[in-house]
Amino acid sequence: MKLITVEAKIVSDSIRKSIDVFNSQASTVRGMYGCESYAIYEAPSGDDSILIVQKWASMDAFDTYRDSDVFAAMGQGLKPMMTAPPVTTIAEID
Repeated sequence: MKLITVEAKIVSDSIRKSIDVFNSQASTVRGMYGCESYAIYEAPSGDDSILIVQKWASMDAFDTYRDSDVFAAMGQGLKPMMTAPPVTTIAEID
């Protein structure tokens, strides 16, 4: 199983809007083949960032998501609110 985290720095007054963009697509992503978990968190430290935590059955399933229209739409919605490129971490978990 793959654990993927994405940390994105967001314009301070756009945190709520970024979460809304995520939530507008989340149920579709959760229904995709291989998606085990898909959640968003606001950084509790107040550093104007969000963290997306995902679990996928395989890298192929995650790649299918990354190649999807829903991923493109999420990126189009979130990118204008980001203050820096997102940091993605991919790990293999049992």
